Amino acid sequence: MRSGPSPEERLESLPAFSRVVELVGASNPLQRKRIRAMLRERDETYFAFAEDVSRSVVAAFMRTPAEALAAAQAYDELCLEMLREQIRFRKTGVYRLDDAADANETVYSDPARMRAYLIGLLLTYLFWPNHYELFQLFRNGLTHLRPRRSLEVGAGHGVFTTELIRRHPGVELTVVDISQSSIEVTREFLNAFDVSADAVRFLLADFMGPNLALGSFDLIVLGEIIEHVNDAGAMLRRATELLAHDGTIFLTTCANCPAADHVYYFGSADDIRELIAASGLQIEREVVLAAEVVPEDRWRAERTTVNYGALLRHAIVTAPGTPEIG
Repeated sequence: MRSGPSPEERLESLPAFSRVVELVGASNPLQRKRIRAMLRERDETYFAFAEDVSRSVVAAFMRTPAEALAAAQAYDELCLEMLREQIRFRKTGVYRLDDAADANETVYSDPARMRAYLIGLLLTYLFWPNHYELFQLFRNGLTHLRPRRSLEVGAGHGVFTTELIRRHPGVELTVVDISQSSIEVTREFLNAFDVSADAVRFLLADFMGPNLALGSFDLIVLGEIIEHVNDAGAMLRRATELLAHDGTIFLTTCANCPAADHVYYFGSADDIRELIAASGLQIEREVVLAAEVVPEDRWRAERTTVNYGALLRHAIVTAPGTPEIG
């Protein structure tokens, strides 16, 4: 059992985070109960992160009572939608969508829905332990990297982008997204984090487009993106082609994880690892996090949602007949 201050005592010294917790809990009492239980297991690093993110959330998206209610409801609706999709998936064994064009039409091209979706997703990094652990993998990875040119595929909630710019303010950062709505929302999010969106080169383009010239990058961020496309392998191979010889890819994705815009299905972490190897990459560090307390050997059979994150590098190719060292 974790010793130290109770969640209530911790929140007293965290005004912004306390405000977000209060609003989300008021929107749905069940969420309040879950959040309180989760907070008992968090450490000081988490609470510092939560207050930092919450200050931006309150300042940008909870300026009025109406905005505050809408933000809390956005998170609640995201949770409910994920639950509905999970129930459907357990019955059918397939995701609702199998074509990324449908997700683009129903989600990414709708500015109002996209904004609510991304606000809800941003709040998951406060309240979903697995998402926070994926962010920690990224944060810790940056301590060993000195990226000069970085590429992020898919504009989003801004958490990873903000951390990268704060750690490496001189980085040349390009963000590619197929959705204008997504780019506009991401600009808003970055400004809320006191990071100028002008410091980022946004490209409205299909990352897989044959005429998109990008160059080489020593850090490529693929955060929760390959499950949104029809051919995850092609996207990962494309990223590998753009990766400098000593560069790093930060990848997060999920298995057995249905959502309104998830298209590509992974049945297990092994499926993801096989795709990584087939793309000419090797795993430097990884985290595998189940969303439920289920024995690992039952994850595939029970279709347990698994969050996966990894730092990847080019695989070392050994010439035929060359003895391996080590």
